[in-house]
Amino acid sequence: MDSTAARDLFAPLDLEQGLHLLDSLTWFPEGEEDRWPHVADYVARNVTPSPRPDPADCRSAAERVVAAAGAPAPAGELRGRWLDVPDAKALYRIKYDLMTLLYPDDWFVFMNMGHQPAHRARTVVDPAAPVEQMVWRYATQLYDLVAGMVRLRAKDVLEVGCGRGGGAAFIARQHHPRTLVGLDYSSDNVAFCARVHRSAGLEFRQGDAEDLPFPDGGFDAVVNIESAHCYPHVDRFFAEARRVLRPGGHLLFADEWWAVDKDGLLSKVAAAGLRVLDEEDITEGVIRALEELPSYVEKLLEGLPDGAKKRAYSRFFHERVCRESAHSYLSGRFVFLRLLAVRDD
Repeated sequence: MDSTAARDLFAPLDLEQGLHLLDSLTWFPEGEEDRWPHVADYVARNVTPSPRPDPADCRSAAERVVAAAGAPAPAGELRGRWLDVPDAKALYRIKYDLMTLLYPDDWFVFMNMGHQPAHRARTVVDPAAPVEQMVWRYATQLYDLVAGMVRLRAKDVLEVGCGRGGGAAFIARQHHPRTLVGLDYSSDNVAFCARVHRSAGLEFRQGDAEDLPFPDGGFDAVVNIESAHCYPHVDRFFAEARRVLRPGGHLLFADEWWAVDKDGLLSKVAAAGLRVLDEEDITEGVIRALEELPSYVEKLLEGLPDGAKKRAYSRFFHERVCRESAHSYLSGRFVFLRLLAVRDD
């Protein structure tokens, strides 16, 4: 997506407001009579330099986005939750393509929450590293926690939902698989990854998690971190993960999940023919990471020149991640689960 097309899509909202508009479609159910004023308030709370958008402008922009996704809702029936919006995957693709415009810097390589255990974590980022790397300490620790559930050395690994590629590059560098393919639905993410992360055995491809573009039995491990909650039909992904795994291959999974459906996630994995070997609620560790992250963010911001970009990154980390995301867990609405499953045959 280029900047001109994006601005036309969200006008009169600016691009940062457009990003939070896309988020708001998840949080404000269609049945609320005052949904669009709530959406306008949410956007204004997260994009403080801009005036509060008119609720009618929020609605018209949302309807254009749904139409651009290729499956417009019936007139007057724009639905509010991702699973109820036509072609939710296409809407997520617009969201992450938009993020590449808003946060284009090469150091911006993670989008996951991160994790900090109660005990001292294994050092996965050099304390002397540039602050642009240190800000991803907790995100890297989450990847290390998940990747460390099985031995990946000399194995063929697929990461589904690789985002900006920081996790895939870390696994390739620290866990030494023979090959690692990072797959993402956003072609802009894939282009970013291919440009920024270059090492032997590491490649990136565009594709659909619910219809993986790989032959049967091609991988020893499938990694999926903080991505599956975006899939309209997560059961299809689990079935596809099993299909592309070799017998004895593992699914390494971590994601936020609706607290009321915690057991349902395990049931879906089992129904796909994968046997769960281990599972853990790591929500407290995610909350600790979000509580500690601001100290690194402040160091990062000190090194950025004053201006719109610095302010945008400040809002991204402080408000979007550390405040809004933390609230999702502290409120009890979401839990963050880690699990390991195996394909037995």
